[in-house]
Amino acid sequence: MRESMLSELRGKIGEAYRVTLPSLFTSQIFGLFGGTFLGKYFETVRLRFPGLLVVLPGIMGLRGNVFGSMASRFSTMLYLGELEPSLGDRRILKEIVLRMVLSLIPVFLLWAIGVLTGIKKNAFDVLLIVITSTILVSFILGYFTSFVTIFAFRRGTDPDSVAAPLVASMGDFLTVPSLVLFILLIERSPWAFKAFNYVTIAFFLFVTALSRVRLEEFSELRQVFVTITALALLSTVSGSILARFSGIIQASVILSFIYPSLLSSFGNYGSIIAAKTSTKLHLGEIESFLCPKAFTDVIALFTTAPVIGLTKILIGGALMTLITGNPIPRSAYLVVLTYPFMVLFIMLYSYTLSYFLFQRSIDPDHVAIPLISNNSDIFGTIYVVLMARLMVGA
Repeated sequence: MRESMLSELRGKIGEAYRVTLPSLFTSQIFGLFGGTFLGKYFETVRLRFPGLLVVLPGIMGLRGNVFGSMASRFSTMLYLGELEPSLGDRRILKEIVLRMVLSLIPVFLLWAIGVLTGIKKNAFDVLLIVITSTILVSFILGYFTSFVTIFAFRRGTDPDSVAAPLVASMGDFLTVPSLVLFILLIERSPWAFKAFNYVTIAFFLFVTALSRVRLEEFSELRQVFVTITALALLSTVSGSILARFSGIIQASVILSFIYPSLLSSFGNYGSIIAAKTSTKLHLGEIESFLCPKAFTDVIALFTTAPVIGLTKILIGGALMTLITGNPIPRSAYLVVLTYPFMVLFIMLYSYTLSYFLFQRSIDPDHVAIPLISNNSDIFGTIYVVLMARLMVGA
């Protein structure tokens, strides 16, 4: 029995390095690209547009959840023959418009919460930034999601196995740079920014009319809307923490660069464990909470965490040095030492949540993954604040 478990664990470790690690590393590169924009302009955002810090974690998670569910829906429609494997199918534009609207409402609520909690500086400009960014990024991400799903299906690959992580990574890749670019546009030409907003809103109305979306089609997505809105509102916890401790995070420098990548990787590790646990539970392979077989995936993925943590500091630090001229501080290696154990905590939390949801007849596939992604943002933001305090001696 022991030899069998060790053999299975060796196989899982091999799979983790062969299959999972490359996807985690790719996601990390996307996150670090967005983090470069955040790190370079962190002070500008913190001092002039603090409301963006409140909505940032929510927007990042929102886009992954909204378009991840769209990828899953398209995959099902393709297998059922309800969707042509072509970007020209009218249902694609219709679904993208639906997701754009679904994204705009939670974004507005996030902004309103920020204002109600006292973050009113340049509040109207922040609202225009998040609305315009949501429309444009949603349109780009919608067609990217459609392309990835259809391309995988036409190649004979299961879209469910590749679309969700790629969509989440692209969401991270687009979110922060788009917000920063609009900030720069405001500073250089406020009139050009307002004109661009008017054009973007007109574009949104045009594609909405072109898609011929009907009111009853919105009601079909009511459950998705309720879920993503609730999670977006919950993300104000991490957004409020980020805004409150933004000064100390900026003082650490490197953490402002790797913040998006840290949150993304915690969510990825948690989601992978939730998905694997859900599959094992449905197949009856987990007989009890402390079933040894259930933890082989956790142990296998834990072995990849030091690699991700070290490369996160090395690559993020190199980008920071290139942008700011500051060398990687020695204290940054606190992240290298503690990151694997934070990943372990997230994975054990994900396993526990998935297990007990299943015991209560709630399918983890529908609830656990988006909830874990959201909770990982909260845990990750708290982790970043703690690391910042240790690094700057506050």
